[in-house]
Amino acid sequence: MKITPIAIAVALLGSTAHAQDTYAGVSFDFGVADNDNSQTVATLLGGATYDLGMMTLGGEVEYGASAVLGGDYDTARLRLLGGYDFGTLTALASIGGTSFSGDAGDFTGFNFGLGVQTQISNALDLRGEVIRDVMGDDGVDATTGRIAAIYSF
Repeated sequence: MKITPIAIAVALLGSTAHAQDTYAGVSFDFGVADNDNSQTVATLLGGATYDLGMMTLGGEVEYGASAVLGGDYDTARLRLLGGYDFGTLTALASIGGTSFSGDAGDFTGFNFGLGVQTQISNALDLRGEVIRDVMGDDGVDATTGRIAAIYSF
């Protein structure tokens, strides 16, 4: 009898997913593009994660607008986030899609990131991340440093 990898994943997630955590947050991002342009972005983000014991898995959507007048672009990302709990810190890894929209046009690509998150109170977390946006041949790749406050519902 052949068991597919998807069936195994569904069985594992169905039996080990204990809780769902939905959250919203705000972050300040400082992005540096490969062409040496930089920009500060204020970002609203929201998502949901599933607790898998020591690990979490979830999705996140975000929209960032230039925090200063005359900024180059707005950013939208859709990401899959994974986390590993080390006690006081949770290590994060992410991968997803990115869209830049600005005066120079609209560009799409993918992103990946690494970060850490720590709990400040029962409902408030502090997150630090580095996100790399790879925009392909038409766009300019960028690296973003992020500090975020996350409120869990």
